[in-house]
Amino acid sequence: MNFRLERNNGVPLYRQIIEQVSGWVKAGDLAPGAAMPSVRQLARDLGVGVRTVRQAYDELTASGVLEAHTGSGTYVSDRPAGIVFTSLREEMRRSMGELPPMVWEPYRFDSEFFGLPRQPATDEDLADFSRAQPDPALFPFDRIKQVATNMLWYPQEFFFDRGHAQGYQPLVEWIEHEMTLAGADMTRNSVIVTGGFQRALSLLLDLLVARGGIVAVESPTYASILNLLIFKGIEHKAVPVDGAGMDTEFLAQLLRREKISAVITVPTYHNPTGTVLSKERREQLMRLAAQHRVPVIEDDWGRALRYDGLAVPPLKALDPGGYVLHVGSFSKTFLPGLRIGWITVPNEIAVTMVRSKLAADKGDSWFLQVLLREFIQKGYYDKHLRKTVRDYKQRRAAMLTALKNNMPKGVSWITPEGGLSIWVRLPAALRSVPVLVAARERGVMFAPASLFMPGKEDAAAFRLSFSRSTEEQIHQGIYRLGAVVRQALASPEKFGRLAAGFDDLF
Repeated sequence: MNFRLERNNGVPLYRQIIEQVSGWVKAGDLAPGAAMPSVRQLARDLGVGVRTVRQAYDELTASGVLEAHTGSGTYVSDRPAGIVFTSLREEMRRSMGELPPMVWEPYRFDSEFFGLPRQPATDEDLADFSRAQPDPALFPFDRIKQVATNMLWYPQEFFFDRGHAQGYQPLVEWIEHEMTLAGADMTRNSVIVTGGFQRALSLLLDLLVARGGIVAVESPTYASILNLLIFKGIEHKAVPVDGAGMDTEFLAQLLRREKISAVITVPTYHNPTGTVLSKERREQLMRLAAQHRVPVIEDDWGRALRYDGLAVPPLKALDPGGYVLHVGSFSKTFLPGLRIGWITVPNEIAVTMVRSKLAADKGDSWFLQVLLREFIQKGYYDKHLRKTVRDYKQRRAAMLTALKNNMPKGVSWITPEGGLSIWVRLPAALRSVPVLVAARERGVMFAPASLFMPGKEDAAAFRLSFSRSTEEQIHQGIYRLGAVVRQALASPEKFGRLAAGFDDLF
């Protein structure tokens, strides 16, 4: 290597070393794997300081031109393409001139409410009631490890191959059996395994609404349903929810006025309100679906998390005409990270759905599906479900007691028969986001109404989730929250509008 350093041309010496080494690599004069002189040796040869050479070597290593091997020295990278590509980019820029930048503004959309409010970074005593998710402390790690270890000890090819888009057949058959026990006619329907609820809903919306259309959705409803509709740019109309679930009379009027392509409902342990769609309204919903020839997407996320009352059949069990597209998931009853759910669809569109799934994502992890099926087969899933239902029932009771003891007059809530949350209603003059701003200062978090409302407008309600908190944390957190609500009632003019500090929440 014959370096030529010019000390008076204004270019730093380390930069000249970088440019010359890069040029030799690009020209092929320095082959991949070639040894470079040590820092001290090159500094002596060039008559420069060690610091100058070390800075040049550090930057060449950072850019991928050189590689430093501890104990043996510095070498030309085996893959020095980065410097070549950088040079090509510069050549293209010179030859094409300055091109106008891509305009991305039309693709952006309002997404500030897509996530839960941020938690305070420094509060170790935070009472977090914002997440309606399983408690990781209850995950059956020992049994999961046992099943996974056995699978890895005796690995089989199909665990890691790309399987059929419908899903791992033994798992499909188990789900079909469970759906039969729930009352669904599985001679007329088929099951397709998906990567969780959100993936299932996305596939269904792509099939039903991709070519334009309007979706009827509950208000409030599960935030991720709204987020997906917003992301896909699907127009949606709100249908109110009351103590008996979706207002089907309101839906009937909407169906007469608008051309609705699909109705999305969470009929059992509704998220966020916890309500159960009444028998009368379930029947009316089925009649409306038949009358208007409109499919109904059923989010059956938590039917297994029942604490009180009679077992409720899925809408799919009441579906005589093939109108219901049922979506189930293991995310709330087992492990969210498995990302395994399923769709139960009429046989007439089962092949279409499988092919749609094949086109969209080829299929999901068979290793995880086999793991889940083995976990079920050994009886571990039923044991885990019984334990979590027992624990969540106790936490629900603790939260209901704490609300009764600490909330002022004018605040009400629905006692859910199942699920992971309690929907709390505030006096009409208040709004949930300013209450959340004040509550966070007291170390309490909850999910504000704005997350669940079509249009993302705020309202006089919020969701408290009990699944990830101990009974002690629940009592302490609700005690503090009660003080915040009393403060809000004393100054409704401050808590009935968007509060300062709102931008820091999301």
